[in-house]
Amino acid sequence: KVSKGLVKSLRLWDLLLDLEESLGTIQTTKDAYNQALEVKVATPVHVLNFASFLKGQRYFEEAFAAYERGVESFEFPAVKVLWKNYLNDFLERYPGNQVERTRD
Repeated sequence: KVSKGLVKSLRLWDLLLDLEESLGTIQTTKDAYNQALEVKVATPVHVLNFASFLKGQRYFEEAFAAYERGVESFEFPAVKVLWKNYLNDFLERYPGNQVERTRD
């Protein structure tokens, strides 16, 4: 029961994700965010931070995949900010080049 509580502790996840971004490798940071999404403890802010981290590392397609996981995980109104950022980042990366993909 204690270990289950630790897995769901938002405060501990915040700490872990901050530490990974600051001190970890790109892969360990990606793994930590993916695990947070997998155990359903990630918040919309975590998704935004994950996508921003990936974008900063020039992993654009993985950033878009993080947004997609986020929009599947949350409902309105929380998902609205994810969609807004996702579309802005996508259009910034592919201005007018990927019209069909943008529609999808």
